[in-house]
Amino acid sequence: MKFTLKQARLLKGLTQKEVAKKLGVHVQTYSNMERNPDDVTVGEAKLISEILGFSYDFIFFNDNSTLSRIVNDDFNL
Repeated sequence: MKFTLKQARLLKGLTQKEVAKKLGVHVQTYSNMERNPDDVTVGEAKLISEILGFSYDFIFFNDNSTLSRIVNDDFNL
C-alpha cells in the first residue's frame, strides 16, 4: 500500500488548514504539497514530518514514491 502525505495527515486527525497554519503557508500551498510531494523542499518535508509525527523517510521515501525510485535508479547505473 502506498503511504501518502495525505494519509499521514488524516491519520494524525488534522485538516489541510491546520497543517498549513503550523507550516506557516497558505492552505493552497499545502494542498499543492499533498498533490506533488516530490516538489516539497527538504526543510518543508522535515517540518511536515515533525508536525505529523511520522519519520521523514516513511512519508517521503516509501517504496512507491518517485523520490525513492530516483535514488534507487541512480544506484543501479
